[in-house]
Amino acid sequence: MKAITDTRIVTESGIIENGTIIIGNGLIRSMGPESEIEIPSSCEIVNAEGCYSAPGFVDIHCHGGGDCSARENPAGAAAFHLKEGTTSLTLSLAYNLSFTDTLRGIDKIREAMSASVPGNINGIFLEGPFINPLFGSSSEKTREIDKQEYEELFSRAGNAIRQWMYAPELNNAESFAEFVLSKGIPLAIGHTGASPEVIEKAVHSGASICTHLFDAMGCHLGNDSVVTTGIIQDSAADAALIMDNLFLEIICDSRAVHVKPANLKLAYRCGGPERIILITDYSVYNHKPSDYPEEDVRSAVDLNFNSSGELSGSRLTMNQALRNMKHHTGATVPELFKMASGNPAKAIGIYNHVGSLEPGKMANIILLNSRLDLKDVFLRGEIVSV
Repeated sequence: MKAITDTRIVTESGIIENGTIIIGNGLIRSMGPESEIEIPSSCEIVNAEGCYSAPGFVDIHCHGGGDCSARENPAGAAAFHLKEGTTSLTLSLAYNLSFTDTLRGIDKIREAMSASVPGNINGIFLEGPFINPLFGSSSEKTREIDKQEYEELFSRAGNAIRQWMYAPELNNAESFAEFVLSKGIPLAIGHTGASPEVIEKAVHSGASICTHLFDAMGCHLGNDSVVTTGIIQDSAADAALIMDNLFLEIICDSRAVHVKPANLKLAYRCGGPERIILITDYSVYNHKPSDYPEEDVRSAVDLNFNSSGELSGSRLTMNQALRNMKHHTGATVPELFKMASGNPAKAIGIYNHVGSLEPGKMANIILLNSRLDLKDVFLRGEIVSV
């Protein structure tokens, strides 16, 4: 058993000062103010020295880590993010993969999950392949919704799928959505220019996640609507923001390139910390930020660009995204961990086990200093070398 002492425990309702957490058999056994918690004599003492104890990050949208892609080396990608505090990771397979490569990626991720290597992979996110080709880099490789294809993808991946995304304006979208929801898989909308009416219908039918809000989302009237009205009308992002039952993924990079500062604040105020999900959308390319001068946005260390020079995913860790969100919006520490741990766990149906610090849940715990710099990572109660 272990006891984390002298710590500020981050809960969904606030912070427990001068706290203690008792860990046994990989679970949180008890927690609270030190004056209320009895430490068993057999406990190994971990003195947090005043650091925050918070739930490990839950990243539900990630295509790789370090130099390892999710589809080729899922264990390597997961190990990279585990050391950065992500104790629950859903690895993503992108819309621009061929059908064959998607199947191979599914097999590799499932193998890593079965081997429990490194132990933080919780499933697969199928980001497509059924998207609106107008919205997304390398989108020329996308294809129409095909029943035989999605049935075979499900047959290969099964209950490892933690969310599945589509563009709801496509032909045969309703049949696809019905299939996904019938399997108990959370349905996401993204890479879309759907009208507000189509978005609303999709949400009322069961879609519950918006894939990277503001990114790869457009207007069903087209950008030419600005000519007659002065602004782009009826964007899919606007429609998603006003859907109360929709979780909103956000890529929050340091320079607010994926989502502009005003839109980050808009999402924070409109969607609120109860609906926002911080993601990395980490992607692996040969892009080198050091090749560009500081004033060039391509020099940002947490952004990524593909071989065509298009912004494509990020080099974020969840810890960086958390700090960026605090900088851009002023969100409180408990709110930040709702967005980085609790909400993503709720969105993909694993909140009973992870996503918050509560007795009975897995002891997936991270320690951070007052600047929110990561100090230690515990996966099921065991410390991870960082």
